[in-house]
Amino acid sequence: MSEYPDIEKRRVCEDFAQAADRYDAAAVVQHAVCERALERVDMLELQPGFILDVGSATGRGLKGLASRYPDSEMIACDLALPMLQYCREHHAAWYTEQLVCSDAEQLPFAQESVDLVFSTSTFQWCADLPRALSECRRILRPDGVLVFSTFGPDTLLQLRRSFAKLDDFQHVHEFIDMHHIGDMMVEAGFADPVVDMEMIEIQYQSVRQLLQDLKDTGSRGKFASGRSKPTGLMGKEKYRSLVQAYEGYRRENGLLPASYEVIYGYARKPADHESEDAGRKEVRVPISGIGRHKPVTGLHGATKIE
Repeated sequence: MSEYPDIEKRRVCEDFAQAADRYDAAAVVQHAVCERALERVDMLELQPGFILDVGSATGRGLKGLASRYPDSEMIACDLALPMLQYCREHHAAWYTEQLVCSDAEQLPFAQESVDLVFSTSTFQWCADLPRALSECRRILRPDGVLVFSTFGPDTLLQLRRSFAKLDDFQHVHEFIDMHHIGDMMVEAGFADPVVDMEMIEIQYQSVRQLLQDLKDTGSRGKFASGRSKPTGLMGKEKYRSLVQAYEGYRRENGLLPASYEVIYGYARKPADHESEDAGRKEVRVPISGIGRHKPVTGLHGATKIE
């Protein structure tokens, strides 16, 4: 895997635009991750005046932040305009008054204008993650905080290995390793960076259900340069071969697992009195945060286990 996945941003925008109306019904993993990222915000002693939700999608994180900080000014941005339109239509509330269609790698906000940047299940779609992190640092005020979640290399491991038996195309998205993300946070100039990880496992009755959920959440691979083929373009024979390959993972309970490696990150912009070098420290990886498994309710009648 390359350190910087070759992502076609046009496909990112188009896939999420098309998924807006179906996203919430299929985004069980993304919703669970969002709630856990919000729990991490709860552990911080923050009184943010201005909050930015990057990659707000249908507004679940925005709503959670608004309930915690009702006196803060809220703004949300997303690359896909239909996501923002859905958010406003389904959240008739004060916190959807400021919605901006923008790329996480080019945030249209003034330097040092935000106290808290929150982002879940978004950074994996950045073609240049170091640039996105630098943008977050740029717009944060001194002592401002970045809280985010993304996905790591073991995400959809079973699907990746099953596709690898069929051809040489990269069907499944490439995800950046937790330690590389930590290094990027340090290089971006953040202070006190912390990353941790947990594995979530969703169990399906069929491969078709998994592929449909990936489509409905806009989560298919989006590589440029002809390195991938959308899973929806498979012929019948190739699809049968994929199903046969994935059958090797079927559990004793009769269900097929889909693994998600979830990475959570926290960092702070150094205060004015701190030198840039003083703000940069080694990335901490809490051992207690690695490998936790908790139950998640079912989808399509199947058991989902985190």
